Amino acid sequence: MKSIDLRHRLAAVLLAMCLVVCCALPAFATSANIVLGRLGSLHVRLYDTHNDVPLRGGELTLYQVASVKRTNGNLYFDYTGDFTGCGVVLGDLSDSTLADQLVKYLPAVPAIAAQQDVNEEGYANITKLPQGLYLVVQTEASHGYEAIKPFLVSIPLPDGDNWIYDVDATPKVGATIPETPDTPDTPDVPDTPPDTPDTPDLPEQPDTPDTPVSPGTPDNPVSPDSPDNPVSPENPDNPVSPSNPDKPVLPQTGQLNWPVPVLACSGVLLFAAGWVLNRQGKKEN
Repeated sequence: MKSIDLRHRLAAVLLAMCLVVCCALPAFATSANIVLGRLGSLHVRLYDTHNDVPLRGGELTLYQVASVKRTNGNLYFDYTGDFTGCGVVLGDLSDSTLADQLVKYLPAVPAIAAQQDVNEEGYANITKLPQGLYLVVQTEASHGYEAIKPFLVSIPLPDGDNWIYDVDATPKVGATIPETPDTPDTPDVPDTPPDTPDTPDLPEQPDTPDTPVSPGTPDNPVSPDSPDNPVSPENPDNPVSPSNPDKPVLPQTGQLNWPVPVLACSGVLLFAAGWVLNRQGKKEN
């Protein structure tokens, strides 16, 4: 029984050793194949797969977090620059929270490793990058989209027994931002109010018709018996004396001038006689 237990224990130890060796071999082979000092590149494409359109415009900024080191055949990342002594454990590089932690350590004026605009096809190509670990931040959002979340990328990138020095990355794009329509321009206010239209001319009043004349009463009828200013046949108008044509002489009407003084004297005598008789009568009484 004891011999059987011993065999089982030996088998378990050998199996564990085989597993350790098998796991170490790929790492050793990968470390042996890397070419330290070779420059790499990063090709980022921002593409909206939901709407099937590339993101246009914007800017990507790279910050070098760590450099690649090899000690005793083992490769590791060594913090550098602004991230020296940050204390963040570099575990799973695909963990988005790891990038968020490193962003907090960026100073007000960080050291920029590279910066590149996003073209009309949604690409940002950064070349001649030293080997290391990079923090990628979109410092200027693309038109119509929110900025992408920061992410980490390794240059070069391990791929089994090989290393990829020209790395492609397609991060998840940010949410779309609805476009706000531009406020229409305020129409210009005229300096002066529009001209007041002329008052239309009033229609002319129709002429008042003549008052009809009664058929039985003609205008200013003239009596046949009394013609206008009739002239006596015996007395022509303004006869002129033949001896003095410029000073017309009144026509003789048949009245005589001599009876006038005679009658006046007779009246005076009759008055005197009456007065005398009256005086005498008063005395007798």
